[in-house]
Amino acid sequence: MGRAVKGGNWVVVSGQWTKRKGRSLGRFLALDAALACAACTTFAAAQAAYRMDSYVTLNGKTQRAFAWCDAPDRVLALTKPAKAPSTPQPVTLVRLLKNKPTKIQTEPYLLGPGDAGAGNLYVSLQPLRKTNIRQNDWFVHSSNVENVNDPAYRMTHIGWINTPIDTAQCRYVPDAAFMGVTAKRTIIIWENGSKITYATRNFDGTPGVSLSGGTRAQNDIGPEYTFNTAGYTYLLKFHPHAAFVQVKQGAQVLQTEPFLAYSISTPLSNPAQQEQP
Repeated sequence: MGRAVKGGNWVVVSGQWTKRKGRSLGRFLALDAALACAACTTFAAAQAAYRMDSYVTLNGKTQRAFAWCDAPDRVLALTKPAKAPSTPQPVTLVRLLKNKPTKIQTEPYLLGPGDAGAGNLYVSLQPLRKTNIRQNDWFVHSSNVENVNDPAYRMTHIGWINTPIDTAQCRYVPDAAFMGVTAKRTIIIWENGSKITYATRNFDGTPGVSLSGGTRAQNDIGPEYTFNTAGYTYLLKFHPHAAFVQVKQGAQVLQTEPFLAYSISTPLSNPAQQEQP
């Protein structure tokens, strides 16, 4: 059975967090339970059109993520367990508070098992540390409907990550080819045929960047996106040990930001997949 979900009244419109007016988010989710969803790192099925892979950087090393969440005030990510979480499996929760981006918090958790119902999947998430708080409200919530098993979606919808100290509703951009977070911003890339666009959502509330006319390339160390505008070059690169966005003016590097967590969606007709340790 699906369960009620508590939270604030933030929703995502075109990849941007927006405060919902009127109904509480709890009622909104309850009414739209049929659109709630399910899963996490890599999905494939006969009818699927895309493959989604998610990653998290922990102690300087990029590794597979079970799921991650870009919430209004924080970023949460869970490492991928060694085995499927049909029974509780050890994972690490990574937390970044957007108002304190230089401090990364980590905690050990047990992930699993899952509880499916009404288009939803809730995977249990239990801290290893002792707590007196009721435990059945801690979970990763995802959708059995809005996910890459359906060719209408490039990304799987991770709805919530709830822990004893987090009630995090996650940004969802169903048609994104890439979405990732650095310590300063969320970066989203869309691909529609040969049209590739780029947008940022800055954590400090300042206006983001929107670019079009991007290109995608693949070499022996992974894919990259390049955008050129007014003498500046924006490069997003993914290789076996790290992922980053870099801004250059001519040959001069102005800024490089590593990704804390990210997901990339690849057409299944494209055999080139990112290799990660």
